[in-house]
Amino acid sequence: MENILYTITLEIHILAAIFCVAAPFYQLRWVRQRGKLGFPIIYPFDRVLENVLIFQVKFCFALILTLIITGLAFPLIYYAFHGEWREASSLALTIITIKTVLACIGLAINTHGVFILAPEIQKTFATFSPDSQPPDELLNKFWALRGLRKKLCGFCFGLALIIVFITPILRFYK
Repeated sequence: MENILYTITLEIHILAAIFCVAAPFYQLRWVRQRGKLGFPIIYPFDRVLENVLIFQVKFCFALILTLIITGLAFPLIYYAFHGEWREASSLALTIITIKTVLACIGLAINTHGVFILAPEIQKTFATFSPDSQPPDELLNKFWALRGLRKKLCGFCFGLALIIVFITPILRFYK
């Protein structure tokens, strides 16, 4: 039973990790492609882009929570079946600590994105019309908010890559 629970948790954890790295990667690709088109609003395209990006931020939020929960489940599964905590080397504990801190930083950034930045972008975009360009003041605010979201997304992508690169160390240094 322990192996079944561990395997299911690992499968969920790996899928969440794959999607968690892919989500900001593709979000950044969309944003870079849109940047090549310049600063005027292309309303239909920007509407679709906002719909995708707003969903993506919420999806990342759920994925990071899934990674934290499943990451904490691994030692709990061991404890439930053996009545003691599994011994781990200081290197493994350091890597686990680093992964947890990086995931929590990603969650904090993503929380800002979901609950503060995304609503502000949506509120600003809602004032735009498909028939005309918005006033420069709103347009500048919109591009600034999008630029901030792009920077935060790039930072989260970097965090995710670091986590992916250091995780295999745990396989060999228990």
